[in-house]
Amino acid sequence: MIVALDRTLILLIEHKDMMFQLIDYMDQNQRKDLPTEVFFNSIRGKLESMISKKESDRLNDAFDLANLIKIGIVSEFNKSRGTIAFQPTVLEIFRLFDKERVRGLRSAELEDIRKQLENAYEQLEALSFAEDDLAFLEQHDHLFDLLRRVNSKIQNNTDYLQYEADRLSKRLDHDQALLSLHESRQHREMLVQVKRIYDREIIPTLEFLNTREYSKAKAPLTIIDDISRLYDRRGYEDDSYYIDQYKLSILSHYKAVEKVKQALQRYLHQERRHRLTYDAIEKAYLNLQTLAQNTFTESLKGRYIFKSWDSDSLYFNGLKTHAAGQESRIEWHERKHLIYFNEYLVSQNARKRSDNSAEIKTFENKHQNDRHNMIKRRIEQVVERFELKPPVDDLYIILHQLLEENLQEDYQLNYLLYGVSCFKQRYGKKFSIQLSFNRPQQSIRYQNQVLEYNKREFIV
Repeated sequence: MIVALDRTLILLIEHKDMMFQLIDYMDQNQRKDLPTEVFFNSIRGKLESMISKKESDRLNDAFDLANLIKIGIVSEFNKSRGTIAFQPTVLEIFRLFDKERVRGLRSAELEDIRKQLENAYEQLEALSFAEDDLAFLEQHDHLFDLLRRVNSKIQNNTDYLQYEADRLSKRLDHDQALLSLHESRQHREMLVQVKRIYDREIIPTLEFLNTREYSKAKAPLTIIDDISRLYDRRGYEDDSYYIDQYKLSILSHYKAVEKVKQALQRYLHQERRHRLTYDAIEKAYLNLQTLAQNTFTESLKGRYIFKSWDSDSLYFNGLKTHAAGQESRIEWHERKHLIYFNEYLVSQNARKRSDNSAEIKTFENKHQNDRHNMIKRRIEQVVERFELKPPVDDLYIILHQLLEENLQEDYQLNYLLYGVSCFKQRYGKKFSIQLSFNRPQQSIRYQNQVLEYNKREFIV
């Protein structure tokens, strides 16, 4: 008997605890498929728990493997290997019911997204962008579908990381007073989970969302920028705007993931201290055992205190190997380490300044502000004396030349912004200043400084 897809999905949702067990099994064993024996045992346990025979018959018909294959919920059935695979879309539906079961994005999945974006850009660059070009229309639909999927995956990944950080933090903070060896082992396992999430999920996600990352491959968000500019140059301003909005939506998750990283960093330091402590204890014990063995003579063989224990009895045996196995295995691309080091110095100096107590300033510091205010008053006087009649093509250029001529050595490029503000206050009610957006923006260079701006036209 064939049960319709909608009815089967409804029954699966009503009994989602069974699907949660199957999903947990696949996640714990890190596999995409499921042994048929595990599936049949889960179905059998669910049917035995039913009280009503009518309800049990309904579930038996709906969850029959032949029915699940027929309606498409099971996408693969391998008789020789004895495995089945559910449709990925169906699994994602049940993962959305519980954040604990939402899967984070690993390096391989993020790299696959980057390659898809790069391939989309290469395909679009070779097209004519004509409205009657079927290839362009298909690629256009594929691009926006890809951006929607990427945005959704990053959102789910952020929710998953926040949930995992809260879960691990509550558990580790609760386990501060450890009383038994079993609790100590559980605590270490939690710290290993923190390190695994940090190295395999948080760091790759931050690298994915970082537009300043130096690597051989172009950053994904930079590729989205290139696609947006490509649409803008071909005259599709609206599509370019929506692409920029998708990029901003994806980028908005950077701060949330950064907060998760900072929340877990203290547990990483704790995990490293634990490993160093275990290594030190093991080394000290083995050294004492060697010294004791070398101290006694043959007549006391086998009677010394520090006897040779086997691998099962020696609790700290193999901890060094275990610790080495937990080290990070991230592929580092060629990058400019000096830039990262300079950024680290800037952040450290900023932290020192924030930690210092407030400075009590004396009247001797007053002349520095007075000089700055004096220059601003000179700018106001220059603008008031200056008579400018519309139309003017570029207000910034005119005021730049005017202030450079009057202020001379005291002139800096940042004073131009204050001059434009003074000019708007004086003439803003009499005349109109029209703002024009051009790409690339206008720029003014003066004494190793560059000001990029949108041109202002002074009109009647």
